[in-house]
Amino acid sequence: MQQLTCYGDGRTLFSCAFCGGETGTRDHCPSRVFLDDPLPTNLPVVPACAKCNSGFSVHEEYLACLVSCVIAGSTAPEAMLRAKIGRILKEKPLLRARIESAKTVSPAGTVFHPEHERVLAVITKLAQGHALYELHESCAEKPDQVTCVPLALMSEAQRTAFEGPESANCWPEVGSRAMQRMLIAGNDVTPSGWIVAQTARYRYHASQVGGIEVRIVIHEYLACQVQWEQ
Repeated sequence: MQQLTCYGDGRTLFSCAFCGGETGTRDHCPSRVFLDDPLPTNLPVVPACAKCNSGFSVHEEYLACLVSCVIAGSTAPEAMLRAKIGRILKEKPLLRARIESAKTVSPAGTVFHPEHERVLAVITKLAQGHALYELHESCAEKPDQVTCVPLALMSEAQRTAFEGPESANCWPEVGSRAMQRMLIAGNDVTPSGWIVAQTARYRYHASQVGGIEVRIVIHEYLACQVQWEQ
């Protein structure tokens, strides 16, 4: 990914991106479990406390595995499109069994029932990291809205609105990476302003239109949107 230095107010980086507490570590955003090896260079990192840095790992692993299992229609390690997820499912039979127990097979097809609270917690955490890294905005408080839905279930109008650019009613903070991206075209940014962390695996879009909004697409399957109103 393109390396950009944030020149915003440094005081914003004195606290954990996720809980607002004291910081002592740094956390990758997006989390590495959502990406394949070799990892992108210059992967974004944000300040985090030790509890948040380690506390979300099992939930992120769950979501990454769940998405891959849904796409494959199976929890079998050999059926995974991502070798990393296949290894995780093989090495962690309890995780595989948990996802398998949430699977229902019927004549209509295979359906996985996600643990919604875990999914929303991970999506919120990812969005908090992107908001701080790109917009230089701390969003440690609970968001006003968190949604996630498979891209394939969106109507054409919904997909267009989700994918398309939005005209901002205010510019990002001077010195923030978002401001720099408005002026410097990079290979990892699409014409609509989406930042591609890894092709076909993870992309996101952060903006300040009527507040803070972060959109995320995982594995070109799960579309997520998190908003903090202002």
